[in-house]
Amino acid sequence: MSKKGNSEGSIYKDKNGRWRGAVTLYCENGVPKRKYVSGKTKRDVTEKVNKLLNDVKYNDYTEPSKITLYEWLSTWFDMYCRGELKPTTLVNYETFIERHIKPTIGNVKLCDLNPLMLQKFYQEKYRNGKLDGSGGLSPKTMHNLHTMIHTGLDKAYKMGYVNRNVSDLVTPPKMVKKERKFFTVEEQTELQKHLPYERIGMAVLLDLYTGLRVGELLGLPWKNVNLNLNGDSYIKITQTISRIQNPDRNSTKKTILTFGTPKTTYSVRTIPLLPEIAEKLSLHREEQERLITENGWTDTGLVFISSNGKPVDPKNFQNSFKAMLKRYNIRVINVHGIRHTFATRSLESGMDIKTLSRILGHSSIQISLDLYAHVTDQLQAEHMANLRNFLI
Repeated sequence: MSKKGNSEGSIYKDKNGRWRGAVTLYCENGVPKRKYVSGKTKRDVTEKVNKLLNDVKYNDYTEPSKITLYEWLSTWFDMYCRGELKPTTLVNYETFIERHIKPTIGNVKLCDLNPLMLQKFYQEKYRNGKLDGSGGLSPKTMHNLHTMIHTGLDKAYKMGYVNRNVSDLVTPPKMVKKERKFFTVEEQTELQKHLPYERIGMAVLLDLYTGLRVGELLGLPWKNVNLNLNGDSYIKITQTISRIQNPDRNSTKKTILTFGTPKTTYSVRTIPLLPEIAEKLSLHREEQERLITENGWTDTGLVFISSNGKPVDPKNFQNSFKAMLKRYNIRVINVHGIRHTFATRSLESGMDIKTLSRILGHSSIQISLDLYAHVTDQLQAEHMANLRNFLI
């Protein structure tokens, strides 16, 4: 047997004539912790031993973890996600872990997980990943799944459980840019003619002139509305409302309405109101107070309430909005199209992209530029055409 010094490494042949090597990694309570390698030739084993010794010397060695992918992600979720992420994100991550990863690659050990395994998992989910069996997960959902896995594995890497983050070498499906639908000037004018006669009319009108996300619109409380009919009026965005899967698995209700904070820190913002909108909001508040008193409803403190005095469900608002468009033979687009309409009209009216980005609550101007390139490109062409005035 050929041995090296204590706490270093040794190379030898076992009783079956196979070359083996051992390296002392560290001592725990006086007991050496050793790593064993094997190979067909002494040279193979020598190379493995030398690499281990070099990794130990420079603190680059990480002992492969025996924990499975599912066990680790479950631990990571409980220790690092709860209390930090939004309820909607928590529900999505828990669904990914329990219903997508656990039944498939969940039993794979972290130390055995490789890029090919993960890539095959992505491809299968993209082809046939919906839990109801109706097809594959959307590119956006796949992007969210990849983000979760990458973040979880990155924490495992930083904690020394794995030698690398294999998700760095995996490619999720590309996000497909959808066409941003918005109302033309003619369509918006036609729509606004009918809003005074609709129950959701004031909500739609406010959105057309502020560009709020639907959760921000329906979660807006009166305490965040400053109406000064003789001066400046504004609203503050500090909370949202959304419907999520019920975290309580024992409840008979599968989903619940919940209030939360805006999408990002940039989404917490103050938006000025046109005097005409402020005046209509003031009349809306008076009418709402009358209805609450007459019907004996509990005051939710929200600017917009449903026909029974309770908060408005975003999905019901979407349905009501589309039904209203059909009633008046106006092209049907989804509620988010109101936000795009506001952005389009703002740019067409001469608002600079930085100001628009702040009003929309985007985290960067680039997001606004990417979303509304169709408008900015058209405006650039028009501005360039104006240079003709200087030609002789």
